[in-house]
Amino acid sequence: MNSMRSPVSKTIPVPNLPEVTRSSSELLAEFLRLKISANTQRNYSKAIADFCRRTYNSEASEQLLSQFLSLYQPEAVYQALQYRQLLIEAKLAPSTINVRLSALKSFVDYARTVEQCSFNLADVACLKVESYGDTTGIEVAGFREMLQIPDRSTVKGIRDYAILRLLWDNALRRNEICSLDMGDFSASGRLAILGKGKMQKSQIDLSSATTIAISQWLAVRDDYRSRSVSCGESSDPLFTSLDRRSKGHRLDGSTIYRMVRKFSESAGIEKVVSPHRIRHSAITAYLDASDGNIRAAQGLSRHANLNTLNRYDDNRHKYQAQATNVLADLV
Repeated sequence: MNSMRSPVSKTIPVPNLPEVTRSSSELLAEFLRLKISANTQRNYSKAIADFCRRTYNSEASEQLLSQFLSLYQPEAVYQALQYRQLLIEAKLAPSTINVRLSALKSFVDYARTVEQCSFNLADVACLKVESYGDTTGIEVAGFREMLQIPDRSTVKGIRDYAILRLLWDNALRRNEICSLDMGDFSASGRLAILGKGKMQKSQIDLSSATTIAISQWLAVRDDYRSRSVSCGESSDPLFTSLDRRSKGHRLDGSTIYRMVRKFSESAGIEKVVSPHRIRHSAITAYLDASDGNIRAAQGLSRHANLNTLNRYDDNRHKYQAQATNVLADLV
């Protein structure tokens, strides 16, 4: 009878890292400060914390971050792949999974750049996401009804009306609205926005209705009347919270989301309406009104890839449904 031999254990040497000149928590703080958008900073911070909880069953700490950054390449890739699998099993949206993986990979890249780890996670692929599969929105009449909901005799109503106009007239994303500063707005009808994935703000044109709406908001907000602010000189938030607990602080995306949901329900719209669905609606409504002017729609939406706008146009014409019905009639 053959005797079974125990596997030979190998001693793996400690990675030959340079002398650590900063703690892992300091390294993470440095990394997060490189992210221009405050929303990206929050998302990446949450992603690193989530990785620690799911992988090490513990909160993020100096010890855990140091432990992770000291791994060898095979073990680091294995842990990242296991983390990706845990996210998949948790049934998170592919886009959410990709944000968390991107945060982890970016943090590792930064640590490697400053010579605080010896591995990379280039082999950990993000999930494939079908972009803009559903570009359906709400009818123009539905949004017109939403615009009537804010009570524009109140400060809150004036603010909310201005935000709704930006969501529709310029198809802005809610994070683009949240990141607006007072110096970004010009009463001549221009606005500097920080687009998705951009490092610098770019100028867009406003409609006269939106320009008036924002000007009215600035005229009634408490902290604006007490000072003189000219375009480009103030980094104070353009839109602020009016809640008692956070009054005067920068408005966050969740507040805009709740506002949109409340107004859409009050307008009797059965479909769940989010700020991004209003963006879809505005782009689709423009394509309808302009008989499919893709070039101008690209300027409105600021999509770098024209194929994305073609998806909107295809969905607008319901080409797939047309083809399906033709085939059904053939048999």
